[in-house]
Amino acid sequence: MKIRICNANDKLAWVKMNREFMNFEIQESNCWNDTEKTSDEKFSETFEQIMLHPDMITLLIAENDEGDGIGFANLVTILSVWAHGKALILDDIYLRDDYRHRGYGAEFLKYIEDYAQVNGYKRLQFQSEEHNKGAYNFYKNMGYADMDMKFYVKYF
Repeated sequence: MKIRICNANDKLAWVKMNREFMNFEIQESNCWNDTEKTSDEKFSETFEQIMLHPDMITLLIAENDEGDGIGFANLVTILSVWAHGKALILDDIYLRDDYRHRGYGAEFLKYIEDYAQVNGYKRLQFQSEEHNKGAYNFYKNMGYADMDMKFYVKYF
């Protein structure tokens, strides 16, 4: 598996995999049910905006040996008072079904941890849906501690 930072040529692959990820999440919960917000056009617009702000968000793409996209990660940079510096939020991480339970997820997460350390981040943080037991078990096995917090959101 090869992991790299997305560039403008990755838009179609990134949109396609984000659509797959969104469809998976929609099956499991009723969080995102607004088709306007989850359209391919909206994902394309978002990708284009992200490409203009590399200091705020980093998109990673994972590829197989043939160069096909097999996963992605969306990383957001914040300045954290608690961490006394930059913190990296793993907003989304996704691997296609065929690549799960084969060590690729651990490799991908390790890459993100190394990326954070090399680039001076003080903390890596993320949240996961409570119903996603596979993610819960994966993160626990990778050495992450879960914390009971509520995530509040208001969309505009």
